Formats: sequence, C-alpha cells, structure tokens
Amino acid sequence: MNDAISSAPFSAAELVHQARQALKSGDRAQARHLLQEAAHQNPHDYRVWLWLAGIAPTPQASLEYIQRAERLRPYEPRVIEARAWAEARLAKATPVTVTPTLVENPRQHRIRPFLWGTLILVILLVFVGVAILVMWQARTVTAIADPVPVQLQSVATMPEEMASAPLAANAPVAPPTETPTPFVPAKQIAADVVSQPRATWTVTPTPTPTPTPTPTWAPTFVSSSGNEFETRPFGVAADEKWIDVDLSTQTLRAFVGNELVFQTLISSGTAQHPTVTGQFRIWITFHSQTMDGRLLGYDYYLENVPYVLYFYHDYALHGTFWHSNFGTPMSHGCVNLKTSDAEWIYYWASVGTLVNVHN
Repeated sequence: MNDAISSAPFSAAELVHQARQALKSGDRAQARHLLQEAAHQNPHDYRVWLWLAGIAPTPQASLEYIQRAERLRPYEPRVIEARAWAEARLAKATPVTVTPTLVENPRQHRIRPFLWGTLILVILLVFVGVAILVMWQARTVTAIADPVPVQLQSVATMPEEMASAPLAANAPVAPPTETPTPFVPAKQIAADVVSQPRATWTVTPTPTPTPTPTPTWAPTFVSSSGNEFETRPFGVAADEKWIDVDLSTQTLRAFVGNELVFQTLISSGTAQHPTVTGQFRIWITFHSQTMDGRLLGYDYYLENVPYVLYFYHDYALHGTFWHSNFGTPMSHGCVNLKTSDAEWIYYWASVGTLVNVHN
C-alpha cells in the first residue's frame, strides 16, 4: 500500500527547494530530513526518491530509494542511470579479497632437480633398510619355531642299522648349541582389565550467540517462524515492548517482556490478500496519510488514514474508520484496528518495536 501524508505546513515542492538550499550550505542531515518529509507528502514523485538516493548515507540505502523510484517510473532514463550509479557505488564499497601471488625465485629451478634426487635416494635407503629388518625378523622367528639340536638332526638322517648301534663309551659328546632368544619388549597391561571402566567421550556443543536485530530505516524481516509464543520471542529483552498479531483469533496483544499490557480485536487480510506472517520491526510511522490502492491494482482510495505503523514494506498497523467488523478478515493485507486502539499503539510503540504475526 503506497503512502502519502495528507497535510503538512509546506508543500512537497517547497520542501525539495529547502532541501536543495540545505545541500548548498553543506547541511546534509537537514536536507535528508526535508526530503523525507517531501516523500511523506508525495510518495508518487519519483524525483524525490532520486534526491534521497543521492544523499543516502550508505550505498545500500541509495539502492533502496532508487527501487522506490523504479516502482513509479521503471523506464525513466534518470531512474535507469541512477540504478547503474547505485550498483557501481555498492560494488566499490564491497571489499574484494585479493589472493597473494607466489613469485618463484629463478634459482629454485636449479635447486629442484638436486632436491628430487636427494629425496629419491632417501626413499630407496629407507626401503632397503626396512627389507633387511624384515628378513632378519623372519630368520629369527624360524630359529625359535624349530629348535632341533644338531645331534638329533644327524641321527634322524642316518641309516636304520647305524642309528641303532650303541655309542662308544669314550666318544666325545659335543656340547649343545645355544640359540639366542631374541629380546621381546613386554606389553604394558593393566592388572585387572575387566574391572577398569571404559573411557567415554562426552561432546558438549558450544552455543552460538545470535545478535539481537536492531531497528533500521528500511523494513526489517526478523524470522519466518509462525509459532505462537507463550513468552517473549527470542532476542526480546525482559523489559522490551513487542506486539503479537494472531491471525487465527484476529487479535492483537501488546507486551512488555512477558507481561500483557493491551489486547484488542483486528481485521487482517482476506484469503485473496493475506497478511504476511513472520517477525518484523516497525520501520516507519505516520500520524495520518492517504492510501491509494489504485497504484497496486486495487479499487480503493482512502484519505486521512490515522495512526499508521509500517512493519514490513507496505504492510502496516493502522486505524480504520470505514468499517467496524473487527474480528473478521477485511483488509488487503494490512492489520485494521479501531481508531482509538490504533492511537494507543501509535503512541506506545516506536520505530524498531518487534511485531510477531502468526496464524
């Protein structure tokens, strides 16, 4: 729902003229304030949005203002040029990561063949050493597995008649050959393995802090969650104001932390024009304004709509004097309130107040 303020002490053209004078004197803050007032009065003048884009504090803000101008005049050459300027400004503001380039020393090309040769030689030496160690271990194991004395081996290979002959009395007996026992390091085993408790791993997740959203000049979408909160939403302080809109019961509730301070009936969007759901922040307010739905293809034109609080793009909480059927969906997406209820919300809430809309 595009908007415009119904009345102001100066016309939009006078405000633009005053803003240009402020720019000439170097007072950009005053110029921005005057142009914002001009945009409130006449939001259908794309030139005001282009002026705001030219003095916006950030490249992203410039692009947002130009997008408002594009809705009104998408094929205007000045709008097209302004968008190209804003995109170029945003690209310059985005930091570019530069990957350092490794510059090789020409001497490295002469050193590399020597290094490769040395590395291959070391690998060959290691391989030969491992092979020798394996062969030595294999021979040692064979000697341990078959410790047959030399005398028994010789008897076993003699003919039967010679093997059964008695040995001479004075025949010298060769002492047995001792086979050295290889050193085997002992294993370190616990005295009672069964009674020892098994070690367990405990994984403790580290919580990741989530920053609290801060109010900005543009609409802020906080979350797409549609759950009804029995207590305040995550990120809302214990003494912070917030608003809950329940589309299923057609009610609005105002809280300070977990304390309910206000409750009333509403009329939200119909099935053909549903109200957006999620968590948002109020981004701009108007005491009264003209709502012209014809710019969006709707069939309404309402002047002096009171106590308007926009929480996401063209979705707003506002007072309603053209019907009293609260508790039933009636709107094109906004949240309709009784004028007295909208006045209370208008002076109680502020820019940045969280609005939780859910079914």
